[in-house]
Order: sequence, then structure tokens, then C-alpha cells
Amino acid sequence: MIKLRPWKGTKNEFEADIIVTGPSGRVLRKRVKAPVAGKSNAERWARVLEQEMLMQLLVPEPAPAPEPTREPEKPRVPTFEEFAVTFLDLCKANRLGINTRLGYEVNLRLHLNPLIGRRRMNAVTPADLTAIKSSLVHKAHNTMCEVLKTLRRVLNVAVGQGIITQAPVKVEMPRRIRKAVIAYDADEQAALLNAASSLGSRYTVMLLLGLDAGLRRGEMLGLHWTDLDSKRGTMIVRHNIVRGMLDLTKGRSEDEISMTARLSAALQAGRHDRGRFVLANGRGNHFHETELVDWMRELVTLAKVPWHGTHVLRKTCGTRIADGGGGVAAVAAHLRHKDLQTASRYIDRRGASSRALSALES
Repeated sequence: MIKLRPWKGTKNEFEADIIVTGPSGRVLRKRVKAPVAGKSNAERWARVLEQEMLMQLLVPEPAPAPEPTREPEKPRVPTFEEFAVTFLDLCKANRLGINTRLGYEVNLRLHLNPLIGRRRMNAVTPADLTAIKSSLVHKAHNTMCEVLKTLRRVLNVAVGQGIITQAPVKVEMPRRIRKAVIAYDADEQAALLNAASSLGSRYTVMLLLGLDAGLRRGEMLGLHWTDLDSKRGTMIVRHNIVRGMLDLTKGRSEDEISMTARLSAALQAGRHDRGRFVLANGRGNHFHETELVDWMRELVTLAKVPWHGTHVLRKTCGTRIADGGGGVAAVAAHLRHKDLQTASRYIDRRGASSRALSALES
């Protein structure tokens, strides 16, 4: 449709109002001043423009550009303190030992969360690592090693869970300080056995479970009568008492070891029907670790030998095997160590040179 109107009151100039409707219903409109004079000339010019507009409507309309797709929002990275809760839950789900889990929990609660608990897992910096080490300057060297070990473990688990793509800092572990191994010599062992015989059968059983079987303190307390095979002269170490709770052994495995004749005799002499535990109290339950420590203090006091804790019995067992010619492999087998390097730390090397010289000269 075309409409012509005089241009601003003039007689010979016109304005064309052109409206064109396409097949799809699309409408195109233009209002322009005709570039020619005279109404008939303006009308011819408007017809030509109308055809051009119609051609425009016949051309397909371009498809609208697709809206840019939004990338899904990345999940929020948890803080160190938030992920620490998940970490401890994973440790429990993976059935880590009670001692290991409690060690992680203490290191997180006392040393790591107070310093970096509010940091995002991907925002821990080398400066944070320095602050952690500085806060432990008055602690034992091996305590610092355990705290750093916990930090490294948490970061590695976060990477494994997809919380972060890589550890934000590299935690370098300092070398542990290894103290010289101390074991009781033959005279001290004899004095301890004499003291045990005067104090009661349970003291003798506890002492020989350490000196001959090389059991850890918790394994002594967790030993069941059903773990013993008197006919074959063996025992299976499968239980461990940790913080008053029954757990698996430190190596998370069941291992069979041989018993000496004197250990078998002491176990038979101390046989009771108070319950399943070899070292059972009056109620038939196992004793607590602190009670066994008290027994050991009584023994060393009566025997007049130095106090070295309870783990010294296990080290004395390893030293006796080595001195008897068993070698480190035999120590590892009897003490149920996974590698020889660990077993070598259970051999008292004081006087080893003189013992070696005696062997060479014999």
C-alpha cells in the first residue's frame, strides 16, 4: 500500500508512506521524501521502492543466533576444616587402625585446623606451611614429622576425591630422628623373670609374650585363648587393644608365630576360665594399656633394671634373634615386619662389634 502526502505544505514535492506485507505476515514500512517532483513521478518512484521492499520480505529471515551456553557452575571448594571432617570419615570407612585415625584427628584438631582451617583446600600456600612448622618449633622433631605427614595425607586424599586437581603445596618430609635401640641384656632379662615369678603368673606371661613372642603391648592384651595351638606350639596374632578398644593388628593381618617352650609352659600355668582373653581381669575382660605399663614398672623396680617402657621387650626379642644368628630376615618374620629396614631398628647394636670379633675368632 502506498500513500502520497504533500511534503511540508509544498505543492510539487511529496512524501511516500509505503507499507508492504509478506507471505509470512511480516510487515515492512518506510516513510520517505520522494526524490522527484510531481505527483505522478513520485508515485512511479514509490512503486519501484515498494517492489524492492517486497523482495526484501521474500528473502528468508536469518535464524536467530543461539544464546551462548553457560558453563555449569563449579562446585565450591571446601575449607580445610570442612574437608578434614570428610577425611576422617573416609579413614573410618577405609577401616584404618584406631591409632592411625586418632593420630590424624589430634594433629588436625591441635595443629592444622587452628592455622589453616579457614583456608580453601586449593588456597593453602607455602607461607601456611612455614607457619605450621614455626608453631611446632617447641615440639619434638618426630611430632612435627607426624603433623606434616597428616597434612600431606589430607591433600593427597583431596586430590583423589576430585576436590582439587593437584596439591597446592609440596610437603617435604624431614628425616625422622632415630634413637639408638636399647634392649635388655641376658642378666637384666633373668632379673626381670625372677621378679615376675615372685609377682604372679600374669607378670610372667606378659614378660614372655614380649621377650619370646615379640608381641606389642596391645597384642598381649588382645590375645585370646583360641589364638593358641598348644599341640603345634604356635599362636596366631589377630587382635590388638588400642585405647581400650578391640582392633585388628597394626599390620591389619593375621600372622602365625612359634612359641618357645618356656612361653608355652607359662601360658599353661596361667590358664584360667575367666573369659576369652589370656590376660583377663576378675570380670573376664581385657586389661587396659595403662595397667600393663604399671605391671612393667613393678617388674623393673623389683628387678632393679632401667626403665625403658614396654616396647623394649619387643626390641629385646629382636636382638635375641639376631644375636642367635637368625639375621634381620628372621627378626622381620618373627616380629611380623613388612620390610627389613624396619626390622633392623629392633636390634640393639651395642657391643655388636665385639660380638662380631668373637664370631670371627671362634
